[in-house]
Amino acid sequence: MAEETTQENAPALSLQDLVLMMNLIRATSERGAIRAEEMTEVGTVYNKLVAFLQHSGAIKPAQAPAENSASTDNGPVDSEGGQPD
Repeated sequence: MAEETTQENAPALSLQDLVLMMNLIRATSERGAIRAEEMTEVGTVYNKLVAFLQHSGAIKPAQAPAENSASTDNGPVDSEGGQPD
């Protein structure tokens, strides 16, 4: 029973939380908030996060612009950002 209580109180991250983290990394890098010497580490984490989210289906891989304009799919968001419906 103590194990159940521990699991109920354990912190959790959802796929939406991870999408938000991906968007935060993108925004901070675009705004210059990441120092040059930190770029490699931040980029590595960002790439792993995007790969995980694509594999889980939370985001779609980025498509070419011509494909995006023809798409009417309202499924998961693409890796260029946004929120899932």
